Amino acid sequence: MKQIITGQILLIFCCIVYLVWWYRGFRPGVYVSRGGGINGILLLITAGLGLAGGMLSLLPIPTVRDYWISPSSIAVIGVVAYIVLLLVTDFLFHRMVTTELILIVGWTMLELVVAGRLYAAGALENGSFLAVCMVIAAAFLVSIVLYVAYYRMEEMKAFYAAMVPLVTEAVTMGVLVGIVIAGK
Repeated sequence: MKQIITGQILLIFCCIVYLVWWYRGFRPGVYVSRGGGINGILLLITAGLGLAGGMLSLLPIPTVRDYWISPSSIAVIGVVAYIVLLLVTDFLFHRMVTTELILIVGWTMLELVVAGRLYAAGALENGSFLAVCMVIAAAFLVSIVLYVAYYRMEEMKAFYAAMVPLVTEAVTMGVLVGIVIAGK
């Protein structure tokens, strides 16, 4: 269980460092190298925290009951959801497809797998598991709405709106960590 909690905490820090990188590199009217200097270091730290957090979150743990839905099923649903969202956001909303879409879908699937694994390990009971899933779903919806709206917004509003998904995702993981720790 410790590895999942550690992984989630690393992913929270990943979101925080990503926010700093975004703030430094994408402020309207300010040009800086997004991959050089301190921003390059921040981007490397973000990637390192994300990879380490994701891997720790997915390391094997003993289970005491069946999964709510298997991790492989969640992965398949995630791939299908990504393809559908890519097509819908591109063709229906005429939103240029960017890396953020795969990050939103990937993060959502990762968190559903983590919640399912914690449920199977007995660290989340029915009520807390459903609550965590609802918080994950809410963060996903906020992220997708802002993803679609981004290029339709005034530049400064879009700059700040793009930060909201990172905040909601970090808060979601914080809620998950808090529920698991409180349940011990």
